Amino acid sequence: MTGAPVAVVAGAGAGGTATSLSLAASGFHVVVLDARLEAADAAVAAVHQEGGSAEAHAVDLLDVDAVTALRDDLVTRLGRIDVVVHLVGGWRGSPTLDPASVANWNALHPPIVGTLAVLTAVLGDQVRQSAHGRVIMVTSTAAAAPTAGNIAYASAKAAAEAWMAGVAHFLRDSEAASVVVAVKALLTDQMIDADPEKKWPGYTHVRTLGEAIAGICTGPVGNGSRLDLTLQG
Repeated sequence: MTGAPVAVVAGAGAGGTATSLSLAASGFHVVVLDARLEAADAAVAAVHQEGGSAEAHAVDLLDVDAVTALRDDLVTRLGRIDVVVHLVGGWRGSPTLDPASVANWNALHPPIVGTLAVLTAVLGDQVRQSAHGRVIMVTSTAAAAPTAGNIAYASAKAAAEAWMAGVAHFLRDSEAASVVVAVKALLTDQMIDADPEKKWPGYTHVRTLGEAIAGICTGPVGNGSRLDLTLQG
């Protein structure tokens, strides 16, 4: 068992890795979840390289039983779950509103909304018991301004934000908080290196995202609040 606060980071892509690094640097034991064990292992290796504490798990985040078993294992071994960060997503678009939009919705709803629903329903009570509990979801500014081409993606993100409002209501009588973090799109060093002359207006570097999430987890924040990183700097 560890006395350190425990943060569950769902999604081991560039944003998840950067967030795991920032949380570990802030003193959290980070539990990295991904459908692909190799991705989770890579994120954990990056944390360990910086001297942080982390562990990797491959889990189907749409499987309530699997996530429940993981929760029980974590609570037994670590004694607590303080933070849940949702960075699972995906993107699909089409030239306009047409039958492909329906296929895109059917493909995007499970990873964007379904995984968030399972994680919060299974882990939410643990977060609510924490004096510094946080549930954080990373959304897109597209949710507030859908177009015909991104209607499925924007609608899935909007549905996830509505779910987070319900999470905020669930946490209303506790010290925990539900927070939505909005970005236009994420930027990595690899993207910059691949096209050094390109401008990236409105993009948020994954390091900035990770630092912002760590700040939410270590400082005061309002339950049901929203942080738009496109307005930072």
